[in-house]
Amino acid sequence: MENIQEKLIIKKGTKLVTKCVDLNHEGQGVCKIDGIKDGEEVNNFPIFVNNMIPDEKGQLEITKLSKTYGYANVVKIFNDTRSKNRTRPLCPNYEKCGGCNIMHMSYPYQLEFKTKMVKDTLWKLGSIDNVEVLPTIGMSNPDKYRNKVQVPFRKTFYKTVCGFFAKDSHNVIPLTECLIQPDISTSIIHFVRNMCNEFKIDGYVENENTGLIRHLLVRTNHDLTEIMLVFVLTNSELPYKDEIIAKIIKRYPNVKSIIINVNNKVGNTILGEKCLTIYGNDYIKDTLCGLKFRIGPKSFYQVNHVQTEKLYNKAISLADLNENDILIDAYCGIGTIGLIASKHVKEVYGVEIVDEAIKNAKINAKENKIKNSHYVCNKAEEQIVKWKSEGINANVIVVDPPRKGCDIKLLETIDEMNIEKVVYVSCDPATLARDLKILIQKGYKLEVVQPVDMFPYTSNVETIAYLKR
Repeated sequence: MENIQEKLIIKKGTKLVTKCVDLNHEGQGVCKIDGIKDGEEVNNFPIFVNNMIPDEKGQLEITKLSKTYGYANVVKIFNDTRSKNRTRPLCPNYEKCGGCNIMHMSYPYQLEFKTKMVKDTLWKLGSIDNVEVLPTIGMSNPDKYRNKVQVPFRKTFYKTVCGFFAKDSHNVIPLTECLIQPDISTSIIHFVRNMCNEFKIDGYVENENTGLIRHLLVRTNHDLTEIMLVFVLTNSELPYKDEIIAKIIKRYPNVKSIIINVNNKVGNTILGEKCLTIYGNDYIKDTLCGLKFRIGPKSFYQVNHVQTEKLYNKAISLADLNENDILIDAYCGIGTIGLIASKHVKEVYGVEIVDEAIKNAKINAKENKIKNSHYVCNKAEEQIVKWKSEGINANVIVVDPPRKGCDIKLLETIDEMNIEKVVYVSCDPATLARDLKILIQKGYKLEVVQPVDMFPYTSNVETIAYLKR
């Protein structure tokens, strides 16, 4: 009988040599180890590891353990096992920054990972395995794609610094360069940081809820001709406001909007309720799929322009729309999907709970001279029933919910209203799988699933699912 003392003791700080056998939904390597944990023998105990690819072998150090799984850091990967899918991350802060988590994978392999991850998630969380999951639609150039950047500002002992949070912490890694945002966004962020130090404007101190500037939000349109800056402050007074505005506009004439957002609440929410425009307009304009859209400081607008056009065109194509269709755009935001689809259908009815978004959707419809789109601020599940009572019999619905997925009442309403076609655009495969399972149980058939790589170098993926009654 094997001596128990010869077995690996699984605890924090244990170093071991093992092989990566899979990837989890976050792109972490999955290793399975045998040994003794808390005095009991365990087999195939899962350890999740950043920066490791299947079939690679290396030395690890366990950093954290729970009852059923653990985490480890890579000490070294053995050269003779290095994956052909591995590449050298170009970002100097990749090992520390929490922004990107799969930059060590080649881009083609990132796309393969995301396709498999969507398939696996649909099966594990939705028991869905009889549907075609198409290959993830990627980018020809996956760099500098983000049109929205939110950078935390913090106070150190002697100055204000800014950057992105380190992995699994709120420690700021100072921003030097970033490969997924435009160079002008990085330049503006550096410029504002320098002005904060020049004018003695303190960064936020999180554990004390003190300091003035918490975040700087930078929004750009696709050709960088219009830029919005949102100073997220703990109060509405920005010292040396006029001097700061003058310096920014002189250096960056494409800045068309500067806004103060007030957030003095403890917590991780970035934006507060109150917005004050201190320069220019309270929006910028962008062109998407041939239409013009106003984007406010709180507007939901996809962060990757190139991929958004692919996403929306694919969603419309999958729905096989025709001139007799009546389409509901639920969680419509500023009206993007519905307005782009409007030329393919008879009528579009958009609903959204955020009043500011509905106001912008109406303006966007008017500015694009679209007369067959109608927008209401309400809960989607309530408004759909109301429209039905008014004789509006929609046969197509597009849902593009936040990460938490659809409200169960909306899914029930889709079923009760007997809506024929459902296009579900999701930013979280887990909640997508949950909601698809519910719709399938109600009699919908899942026809096809199409992942779209909206977020290169990260494990996140946007997914379109098309269902028919």
